[in-house]
Amino acid sequence: MAFGTNRAAPQQRASFQTSGGIIIKFRHPYLSGQVSDASPVDEIDVSKSVRLNDTFFSAVPLQDSAVMEALVDGSTITITNHMLAGRATLNVLRTTGLVGSGDLIAALQLIIASKDSLGGTLTIIRMVNGKRIITVFYGVSVQNVPHLILAGNAIVPYAAVMLYSGFFEGVGADNLDEQTIWAVGNKNGISAKYRPYAIQAGQGDLFSASNVQSGIVGGVDDVDSPDGDIDNGATPAAGDGLDPVVVPSGVTWPS
Repeated sequence: MAFGTNRAAPQQRASFQTSGGIIIKFRHPYLSGQVSDASPVDEIDVSKSVRLNDTFFSAVPLQDSAVMEALVDGSTITITNHMLAGRATLNVLRTTGLVGSGDLIAALQLIIASKDSLGGTLTIIRMVNGKRIITVFYGVSVQNVPHLILAGNAIVPYAAVMLYSGFFEGVGADNLDEQTIWAVGNKNGISAKYRPYAIQAGQGDLFSASNVQSGIVGGVDDVDSPDGDIDNGATPAAGDGLDPVVVPSGVTWPS
């Protein structure tokens, strides 16, 4: 491991996550057979109708998870609950205006008009440090969606508000993390699961107590040795950042 200028200081972690490339999918049984534009039969890809440079999604609890009662003597009684129900707001743009081509606003209005008695799901997939973090909101119903908003030279977002009964979160299976990269000029493309270099994981204290001198006056004792300060962790080895070993994808240039 390579140490910083002050080897007693912690090495900070480097973390990456995508914004562009986030996948948002809304599913509802009433959409079965209604969506036909390159989507599963009951699913709409919401990612195609949200602005990148905007807060396009927020989810907040429907009620507080704890209530505290103060007593006369200053002590307290706290009541907690494990409610995961909440309210989600999607700021989406109206696109084609048709359910069949994946317009979310039109789809939500169709569900409202059809007297929803089933509920749907909302799935959000984010890429963080090479892994897919998947959040699924279930028991989703439409609370409020504007009927129509018009403006001059602008596309106005619709604040679609939904209620959900709960959510769960997990890490996608390894096969979902696989990416294919094919650089122009290379004969073959590569399919692999890419991972951050180990050096980016960060560390806490990079020293042991016995190596730190205190109470020194008039100078510094020679308590540090440069031997072994920098090992193979300083420079990523071949294959570091890939999990598992790179396997050619099998694709070749067209003949």
